[in-house]
Amino acid sequence: MTTDTEQQPPALHESLASIAFLLGTWRGEGRGEYPTIEPFSYGEELRVGHSGRPFLTYRQRTWALGSGTPLHVEVGYVRPAGADRAELVVAQPSGVVEIDEGTVEGMRLTVTSTLVGVTSTAKPVARVTRTFTRHGRQLEYTLDMAAMGSASARHLHATLELELEG
Repeated sequence: MTTDTEQQPPALHESLASIAFLLGTWRGEGRGEYPTIEPFSYGEELRVGHSGRPFLTYRQRTWALGSGTPLHVEVGYVRPAGADRAELVVAQPSGVVEIDEGTVEGMRLTVTSTLVGVTSTAKPVARVTRTFTRHGRQLEYTLDMAAMGSASARHLHATLELELEG
């Protein structure tokens, strides 16, 4: 029996079965590069959760290795979009928002932007492709983008370990 202060976690919505492999708290390190910047290494945490509704919550943050200085953060939602399809909706404090759509193949989600919105003070971003691939307790993440007048190129690659089941 539970009391009013103890709540059972909600059941996973049935429509999330194909993207449930993303659930959890993932931490690790990555490497960033782009034609307009110097390569860099970073730490990353990705938290993917659910509320019992037909979407996953998404919160990502990165920091400089060594100093721990925050580098980037973004929040959003992963939504199922029919058989073997999903959407990622992301907002960034840099003034960029993305609507990404793509495919789910086994434990791999690949999404590409169908819309990138930027504020008048944000750096120009034209296109983003993200891939999340789970290998057991590891999640490999890549991000390719076309931005700052450059053609699409690899920007980020990280390998994250599952710290907490979602």
